[in-house]
Amino acid sequence: MWINMYRDFSDLSKKEQLQFFNAIKDDLFPEPKSYISQLVSEVRETRFSEGLACIHCGSMSVKRNGKYRSRQRYLCKDCGKSFNDMTGSPLSGTKYPHKWIKYFEMMVEGYTLPKISEALEIHISTAFYWRHKILNSIRSLGHKTLKGIIESDETFFLESNKGKKIISHRTPRKRGGVAKKRGISKEQICVVVAHDRNGQILSQMAGKGRITAVELDKVLGSHIDTSALLCSDTATNYKKFATMKGLQHEVINVSKKVYKRKGIYHIQHVNGYHKRLKKWMDRFQGVATKYLDNYLFWHRFLELNKKFPFQERVKEMLLGSCQRVNFTTIEDIRKTA
Repeated sequence: MWINMYRDFSDLSKKEQLQFFNAIKDDLFPEPKSYISQLVSEVRETRFSEGLACIHCGSMSVKRNGKYRSRQRYLCKDCGKSFNDMTGSPLSGTKYPHKWIKYFEMMVEGYTLPKISEALEIHISTAFYWRHKILNSIRSLGHKTLKGIIESDETFFLESNKGKKIISHRTPRKRGGVAKKRGISKEQICVVVAHDRNGQILSQMAGKGRITAVELDKVLGSHIDTSALLCSDTATNYKKFATMKGLQHEVINVSKKVYKRKGIYHIQHVNGYHKRLKKWMDRFQGVATKYLDNYLFWHRFLELNKKFPFQERVKEMLLGSCQRVNFTTIEDIRKTA
């Protein structure tokens, strides 16, 4: 059957060719049930790595309580609540469990919502809520401590109220538009990026316009090892921040075409990260500011895992999103920042 259909493949549109390819893949190489069962088993081991405990109250006094839809259920003897391996994860209560693995694959590939919606045959709003359930869960893991030589610099995104029906403080922009003021102003959202030489990355919103040393401390302060050395440009806020934290500080004066000092101190890694982040964000045609941190964590995940094989990255995102209990609901996602 497939051979006969393949003869007319070149006559199909790009959309039809993609649908045809996916149909062949699903028919000839279906997702083995053993693989899905293995992932569920790995989720269980990741979530309960320190012992089986109630996800509601933390009690270790838990017993098995039968199965529902092939999933093992547990009952807490202390609080009386029940749960399963997926409770409090993005996959909890889903009506399409068979579509989630492909969804994670498309997340790792950075697909936009319309493409995901079309490929998985789900409503675009469903694709949106699944995305942010996953990203909220990954975001809850937080950042790791940065050590050694740390490069840090800021990049800026135009403030966006995408999705809001009423904007009170300014007139709406058509398709994103541009800022009224030239250069950096309060219309721009400051994103601080810090990158150490061990490969750890911090990427997070810090405020509007030029930020102060205090605002910088709120983002970076608790994630920098006290023995670290900070590399930055000549911005005054970084000088004050380094003094506040008692950090060694190397200043790179890029305006005078000084790009490296003593052969090792520079901010090239963090500036390269800025370029890749901006290029990656372009596909979304503007991200609402209230969701910007979620996208920053998404891109950070892709950067930290880019050297791993594709299926390993998919599994890592799935396990990471299920690692901590997170009861994010659709109502929570709808709330404005």
